[in-house]
Amino acid sequence: MENKIILIYKSSTGFTKKYAEMIAKEIDCTLADYKTASSETMSDYDTVIFGTRAHAGRIDGYKKIRELFQKSTSGKFVLFVTGASPDTAGDTLEAFWSQNLSAEELAEIPHFYMPAGLCYEKMSLPDKLMMKMAAAVMKRSIKKKPDKTEQDLAVERMISSSYDISDKTYIKPLLSFLKKTNADCS
Repeated sequence: MENKIILIYKSSTGFTKKYAEMIAKEIDCTLADYKTASSETMSDYDTVIFGTRAHAGRIDGYKKIRELFQKSTSGKFVLFVTGASPDTAGDTLEAFWSQNLSAEELAEIPHFYMPAGLCYEKMSLPDKLMMKMAAAVMKRSIKKKPDKTEQDLAVERMISSSYDISDKTYIKPLLSFLKKTNADCS
């Protein structure tokens, strides 16, 4: 039996779309922009994958997509989030997931993080201002530290300008999950 998959993505600066396209090259799925998502469309598919960004500590667009999914007849929901943090920031990622997903959602929804980067050039003005302010606060905090770690210095460098750390290797856990659960029957 073929399992039909739709991958809905919400991308502001291009990183999530880039990952969605990478995933679509590896599995047989339909790509759809967040703006066109509906419960009716989702109902035409067995599996819904939602990709979006971490934005101000939240999963951007998650509430709307989750509500649409719950109204649909689709059976599986998978989530991936892109962000500026390296994938090695384990404690930070665990806190992020716990702040955004209930204990039930954490147990039921397969969720994946994919490091992406920052693109100041494509950010909206409010996002750009928010990031510049956050960067200034972080820089001041790091400068006050008597014993700066290499990680402190790396964070300071990263938030100062645009960068891209996205890589195809970060989609592997999601692809492995799909293959293991037979979501990708192609």
